[in-house]
Parts: sequence; C-alpha cells; structure tokens
Amino acid sequence: MKWNFFKTNWFTITLVLLLLVAIGRKTLHFNTGGSASPDKKEINPEKYTASGGSSLMGIVPESAGRKPLPAINKAEAITFVRRFEKTAISERKKFGIPASVLLACAYLNSYAGQRAMLPESNNYFALPCTSDWEGETVTIEGRCYRKYETAWASYRDFSIYLTSREWFGSVKKSAGKDWQIWAKELADRDISDIPNFEKVMEQVIQTHRLYDLDEM
Repeated sequence: MKWNFFKTNWFTITLVLLLLVAIGRKTLHFNTGGSASPDKKEINPEKYTASGGSSLMGIVPESAGRKPLPAINKAEAITFVRRFEKTAISERKKFGIPASVLLACAYLNSYAGQRAMLPESNNYFALPCTSDWEGETVTIEGRCYRKYETAWASYRDFSIYLTSREWFGSVKKSAGKDWQIWAKELADRDISDIPNFEKVMEQVIQTHRLYDLDEM
C-alpha cells in the first residue's frame, strides 16, 4: 500500500523535497550574511593610517632657519607606504638596513612623495650630488641633486650610499634590527635636511607601523 502511494505520487514528493532543500540553503545564506569563507582574513583598513586623521609632517616646527615640513594627509601617506613597502623589504634583505628605516627616510625626504623636486629627479631621499657621483644631476633652488630614471633606482642608490659610508659597519653592528637605534645613528650622519630628523622618523615609523615590515 505504501509502495503504491510513493509509486503514484513520486513526482510530487520529489518536488516537495527539492523545495525544502532550496529553502534550507537560502536560510543558511541569510544567517551568515552572504559573506565569503570565514577562513579569509579581513583586511585592516586602518593599517598605515595616521591616528586621529591628523597630518604627520605639518606638526614639525621651523628649526634652525629651515622651513617647517608640509602637511601630509592620510590618503597621501597611505598611498606612499603601500607603493614602496615591497621595495623597502627587498632592500632590507639585500643590504641589512631595516625596511622601516628605509621607508621612513624616503617618506620624510620626499614629503611622502609630494616634494616638488620628484617629477624632475625621482630622488626620494633628496641625495645631493657628491664628488663620486657619476650619474645624471638636476639643479633645484641652486643646489645640485642626483637624478634617477626610476623611483626604484633612488632606493637602490640610497642603500648603496649608506653601505659605502665608513661608519656603516659599526652602526649596523650596534643597531642590528633595532630601528630606534638606526634612527638615532642616522640623525647624526647628516643624511637629511629635515629638522628634528630622529624624532620625526620615530613618529613616522610608529604612526604607520612600519616596524611590521622588518618582520616580513
């Protein structure tokens, strides 16, 4: 009797079962919000973001006759860091200079990519001409600067510039991976025209968590 019932109504029973399965799937999707796999890590939108939305460079006052640094907004800062983070990591692996330090030096000396000299020079570290420089040069506001074909070439030359200094070996040995010691040592080596270089470099590294790059 039961078999005859199923045999006669198999089509209707099949439709009901399919409908129940469809409703069950829809309910499950609704409860999970239709999100992607929970195994995927959520991207932190605040990474590299200056806290409080304040500009970082504009807080540095005029010092020793130098002009105060221009204000850099969040978007400019984050764009700059994301653009060059992999380059800084690559240079660290090759030359042993913390990526946080390299990127902070570029950030400060190029005003996070906003310095007027960049379109003409690609010089992100504002390295001046020296007697041993054999590459192209550009004169800006009466001062001679090194000129590069690409931004990457600027990073590589800065790494070579640092490692070729007489003091580099002792600094690398004493500082190791400690970016704070690096900041202090470099501030005493006249590699930047930025006032309060050590203090502002520390602010850049801490604000944008550049120290994370030293572990990648």
